[in-house]
Amino acid sequence: MRESPFTEELRRLVDDLVDDRGDERGDDRGAAGGPGLWESLVGLGLPRIGVAEDRGGSGGSLADLLVVVESLAGHGVGVPIVEASVADWVLGHTGPLADGLATLRLLDTAPEVVSGTVTAEVTFVPWARDAGRLVLCAPGAAPLLVDPAHPSVTVRTVDDIAGDPRDTVVLAGTPVTPLAEAPPYAEVRERLALLWSAAVLGAARGAYRLTRTHVREREQFGAPLVRIPEVAAHLARMRVQLVQAEAALALARDGAPLGGGVDIARITTAAAATGIARIAHQLHGALGITAEYPLHRLTRRLWSWRDAVASERGWAEELGRRAGEAGESGVWTALTATGHG
Repeated sequence: MRESPFTEELRRLVDDLVDDRGDERGDDRGAAGGPGLWESLVGLGLPRIGVAEDRGGSGGSLADLLVVVESLAGHGVGVPIVEASVADWVLGHTGPLADGLATLRLLDTAPEVVSGTVTAEVTFVPWARDAGRLVLCAPGAAPLLVDPAHPSVTVRTVDDIAGDPRDTVVLAGTPVTPLAEAPPYAEVRERLALLWSAAVLGAARGAYRLTRTHVREREQFGAPLVRIPEVAAHLARMRVQLVQAEAALALARDGAPLGGGVDIARITTAAAATGIARIAHQLHGALGITAEYPLHRLTRRLWSWRDAVASERGWAEELGRRAGEAGESGVWTALTATGHG
């Protein structure tokens, strides 16, 4: 999967949409169900990139979708494109897509299904309050489709550190539909993780751009802040972490030795999220935490998104297991055979 040939066109399209809607200034969350950025994205079919047109999708590739996700994240806006696109990709394997927002939640274990119903409390469900369909995915079982509007469903609204919806959904004997033709759990998890890597990269790039502009324009003792050696060194560290994250995402997109590309992308982008957010606030000082200044919308999402799907440590443990199973010779062969050594 190579970089999209439409990369620059897609980035310009997203930039224009955000500028037109004013979401970057924070005067419209862009949530589903109201006027704003999300309606524009849906109208253009961007959340359904990567789903076949004969199933109600927009066609295109996962590489195209990664560009859209990364570009949106670079503006620090909160829209459900990651969850909605993966949910629609799952549902597109089972039949034509319906209108409205679909969302998805990964579970560690499958809920018990009794006579076609489920009784459970599911926490941290993205955008459940706005969704018309909820897909629950767990290892070793077919995904379950839930109607959040069913009378047996209660949605308790909760926001994460970024201010995005991460609701609690209470199912009380709620009818569910198994999606037997859906992709397996591992594929769903990998796609979700890859898209979150793109989102983190986009937000990190946005924080870097904002910080670079700040230290070039803000003066102290008659000279730009960037002339101070320590400030310049911090900015350079941000750039290094950003380049590492870009390389890791490209590796995951194009295929990595031992099949651990997504693990590497999540580890690297999570580390970049932590480092870039910290340095950005250091170089901005008190300005960086003011509500009127856009930095906090980027850094709060970096803190929230870096652990999406699993923590940095969890991904590192998975990568370690892959290497352990391959053995020393297997790791060396994979690295040298693919040119990644």
